[in-house]
Amino acid sequence: MGYKEMYKEWCQNPFFDERTKQELKQIENDEEEIKERFYKELEFGTAGLRGIMRKWN
Repeated sequence: MGYKEMYKEWCQNPFFDERTKQELKQIENDEEEIKERFYKELEFGTAGLRGIMRKWN
């Protein structure tokens, strides 16, 4: 899925709240801003955390 399709999906997806959809609506005519926000998925790592986490009392 390309960035334009991803943008359209976010605009129509009921998962996203009205505030998010309003922000997306504000950039609908700004091709560069849409591309900047949707051209790839962000990758997240563990930031060095490994192993089992436990709850401390």
